[in-house]
Amino acid sequence: MAVAALAGLGSAMLTVPRYTATAQLFVAVQGDDSVGDLNQGNAFAQGRVASYVTLATSHRILDSVSQKTGVPVDTLASSITASSPAKTVLIDVRADSINAAQSASLANATADALVDLVVDVEAPEGDGRPIVSLKKVQDAVVPTAPFEPSAARNLAIGILLGLAAGIGAALLTERFDTRLRGRQAVEGVTAASVLGAVSEEASGGDLVIRPTHDYSARHEAFRQLRTHLQFANVDGGVRSVLVTSSIPGEGKSTTAVNLATVLAESGMRVLLVDADLRRPVVASLLGLEGSVGLTTVLTGRIPLDEAIQPVSHAPGLQVLGSGVLPPNPSELLASEAMERTLAEAKAHYDIVVIDSPPLVSVSDAGALATLVSGTLLVASVDGRLHRDQLRQALQNLSFVNAKLFGLVLNRVEASRSTSGYYGYGPSSEAGASGAEREPRGRKKPRRGAEAVRIGRSRRGARPTAATAEPPGTSERAAAPAGSTLALGSRRDARGAGW
Repeated sequence: MAVAALAGLGSAMLTVPRYTATAQLFVAVQGDDSVGDLNQGNAFAQGRVASYVTLATSHRILDSVSQKTGVPVDTLASSITASSPAKTVLIDVRADSINAAQSASLANATADALVDLVVDVEAPEGDGRPIVSLKKVQDAVVPTAPFEPSAARNLAIGILLGLAAGIGAALLTERFDTRLRGRQAVEGVTAASVLGAVSEEASGGDLVIRPTHDYSARHEAFRQLRTHLQFANVDGGVRSVLVTSSIPGEGKSTTAVNLATVLAESGMRVLLVDADLRRPVVASLLGLEGSVGLTTVLTGRIPLDEAIQPVSHAPGLQVLGSGVLPPNPSELLASEAMERTLAEAKAHYDIVVIDSPPLVSVSDAGALATLVSGTLLVASVDGRLHRDQLRQALQNLSFVNAKLFGLVLNRVEASRSTSGYYGYGPSSEAGASGAEREPRGRKKPRRGAEAVRIGRSRRGARPTAATAEPPGTSERAAAPAGSTLALGSRRDARGAGW
């Protein structure tokens, strides 16, 4: 609307002004003074008016005006008009020009020429007076303001056209643009719970969280996802979770890696499995070897424990890469070997996180969804995902009766309220010596091992050997390997081998 209004004002400023002047004629009828004659004469005059209006722009009139004013006939044909108000015997002769004085002279010259022409046409034979005559009742005067352009009129037209175009564009976008942007757009497609919302770092850095990202909004978002996942399957516990998406490029692999990382932070023994046997990226994200992994185990070439790799920055997290890409990934993931491998992994780890291919493209994720406790569906809300694609992914899960824990919204637009750790970050960065700098206002700085121990306890890290062991740790460590553990149980992740 603003653009159209400015365009209207701009056109008014750039258009050459034109002026218009009008001369008015009266059609008179000669007759007796009786009422009947007057009525007949008035009806006769009204019948003549239409003919006179046509004669006003005839070639004979235009030639006459052109000879008097010196204006070409072609120019006069486009600038002179005539009309008659309804139910009257008046004729308005109008002329417009870029010159105000010329518009008045053209209107008066045309009116005079029309009067002379009517006298010649209506003159009876002999010396009798014509029955009908024209009289000029109003001379055209020089206009003081241009008829066009009108800034107010152009502005009003621009506002109306712009408003109509804006509303039309919004309706068409709502109807035909099915891309999902923002949380509300996703919630309008499905009633599934949103367990987490993750935004990309403003700096555009590493998407995989590290210990140095402890205070970042992205790190905290995955901690919240971990907490919400704890209550997703209260009855049976969460022993395995499948992370997938509707289409490629929504961030399911980074979500799986980061979720496994924060689960390991809580003291759990976590196995991250890269079951995307078409475009595996987990090994490259974590800097691990990807040629040996899931396919090597499923084909029986090596046992499971020999294919698993630890992650240096996340104690308690171990990874089973994809291995060599097979020609039949769907059949391999739906095989009994996959079911046995997953059961063996559940028996030795608190939770197994599986990264799988997208749901819409291939059937791999649907087969895996029947083998896990539940599924997390990653949905990107930056416009790359469409409504029908999300619906199709949900339908694919429904067809195999898979349990959907909820949605994880990725690439959510970050706000100021989500920056930092609960709105604030650490008071200062750690020095090169590893000692924490004290926040402002502290009189006695804590240094060395004591500062590290206090900082860890504030962030909720597991107690080290220097701190007291929380009650119940030994009981949990003595639990049978195959027992079902609720998500969030804390185990000593160090030495979490077989």
